Amino acid sequence: MTQAHVSTDDLRAFLAVSEGEHVTAAAARLHLSQPAVTRAIGRLEDQFGVRLFDRPGHRVRLNVFGRVLAAHAVKIVAQLDAASTDIAGLLDPHAGPVRIGFVRSLGTWLVPDLIQSFKAVEPGVEFQLYQGLSEQVADQLLRGDVDLILTGPRPRLPEVSWELLTDERLELAVPSGHRLAARRRIRLAEVAAEPFVALAVTSEFRELSDRLCREAGFSPAVAFEADDVATVRALVGAGLGIAILPALHQPAASGAPATLAIAAQDAARPVGLAWIAGRQLPAMAETFRGWLISSAPRGW
Repeated sequence: MTQAHVSTDDLRAFLAVSEGEHVTAAAARLHLSQPAVTRAIGRLEDQFGVRLFDRPGHRVRLNVFGRVLAAHAVKIVAQLDAASTDIAGLLDPHAGPVRIGFVRSLGTWLVPDLIQSFKAVEPGVEFQLYQGLSEQVADQLLRGDVDLILTGPRPRLPEVSWELLTDERLELAVPSGHRLAARRRIRLAEVAAEPFVALAVTSEFRELSDRLCREAGFSPAVAFEADDVATVRALVGAGLGIAILPALHQPAASGAPATLAIAAQDAARPVGLAWIAGRQLPAMAETFRGWLISSAPRGW
């Protein structure tokens, strides 16, 4: 017997005949002609090289070979039906999942705001959230573990499409008892001699903050490197140094560092939405992408 290439429709016809033990009844149930059902059974018998039914009188009854095929066919058809249902769910633009990755610093303000706003528009959405460093969420996007990522600046990957959503203002954070804590605005050249707390050198945000310092005429003396913005902010509050950080989007906690506006036109981080060009998204993810690009609030 050669390897069988079995039609799902033929398996459905076979199961209908096996359940009713009658070809004519199976044909009526499937809205097919009797010859069409007979041909389906014949193709299966040719492919497997055995008779699948005994035919006592006007009825048909599964034989030992047919019972083996029926046991497997029930599972195959059920799995295909489940797959069809799952795919249909992914094609529903008003229900289903949005798998989105985001850099950690966006988890305290932008991501919760977007979830709340979009749920008001599409209550059937199911968010599946993943957070990490910029390179980690970019890798998740490339692997297909997520459909969209929120990150900044734009990933340097040719297959990634990216849409700018907002420019996030950057500030200088200093300990509350620092000599500059009462100032509202600062030129970075004024703090060239200060110790800095910074994100790891692999962070794209670190590249941005280092560039701002270089443009101000100095290279920052880094006292400590951390993996996330919250840790950097806490260490500044503890007096370990100063830091360039995204603007705080919620009321400052007790003991939080003071923040000063940076007197530089480009003291901002571009934040955008990225996806793989040409990759078909689940319908709800596509709905979210379109909503976010065209109509999400920009007052961040």
